[in-house]
Amino acid sequence: MNMENRKQIAMIAGALALGIVAAFLMGTHIQNSVETQTREIAKTYEQQKGAMAKEMAMVKKELLAARQERAELANQLQTIPQQIKAVKAQGGGPAQDDSQKMALSVLTPPGKRALTIMIDSLSAVGGLINPGDSVDIIAHLKVSEGEKDSEDKGKSVTTVLFQKIQVLAVNTNFVDIGTAKDYAERQTTRSLNVTLAVTPEEAGLLTFAQTNGKLQMALRSPGEEQTEILEVASWESLSDFVLEKQGTELPIEEEKTVIRPTGTDKKFEPVIQIFRGGKEL
Repeated sequence: MNMENRKQIAMIAGALALGIVAAFLMGTHIQNSVETQTREIAKTYEQQKGAMAKEMAMVKKELLAARQERAELANQLQTIPQQIKAVKAQGGGPAQDDSQKMALSVLTPPGKRALTIMIDSLSAVGGLINPGDSVDIIAHLKVSEGEKDSEDKGKSVTTVLFQKIQVLAVNTNFVDIGTAKDYAERQTTRSLNVTLAVTPEEAGLLTFAQTNGKLQMALRSPGEEQTEILEVASWESLSDFVLEKQGTELPIEEEKTVIRPTGTDKKFEPVIQIFRGGKEL
């Protein structure tokens, strides 16, 4: 082997050695970079994990506080009946005595009139109404269709006359906490005297309706302020309601129209008029 070949072999061996060293250094650099990034990611994850753990701890603490507050409120609500019973046992207390001694005129809102109607206990929501409640008044009326001297007694009409009427008093109670004993006594009572706050016009119409029919009350929710335009209850309106809501058609016969003569029974005799020179003789 000559000197030229040896030099070439030495150069090739040196190049290979340098390549191996470079590859080793590159691999070491990549490994170090990967390990550095891995440590940074792990550090970031631990920081986020710690922040989430703190947030979870705060949420748990707030939930625990809310549960304790709810438990305290429940305990307070449970003691209310006992407090009411204790007040009753002491004769009602000064506040209740003062409210019972208050004049009804003071409780009547401006522009309204206090009107008392007698209504049976069942029609007054089973006697479960209390002063301060708001009710709708339903009337069952007998409407005459014929003349005064006819034998036609008219037909029955059911409709909501008034909505959102305030109850001022039930019998002689201006303020009533509505205990089970009070409700039981009302349900065994045949009728109740219910005092309502109405306008002067409503007072006249309500008195007229009670004289010519029967009244019934529907209790409203305390927070309900809305009133509605309602249709007069009839077989036709009931049939339409059931058909719309239930898809069932009631076999209701159409009302027959009664045609009455509008003339009189007086007989007319023929009349002959004679004119002369444009003047009637």
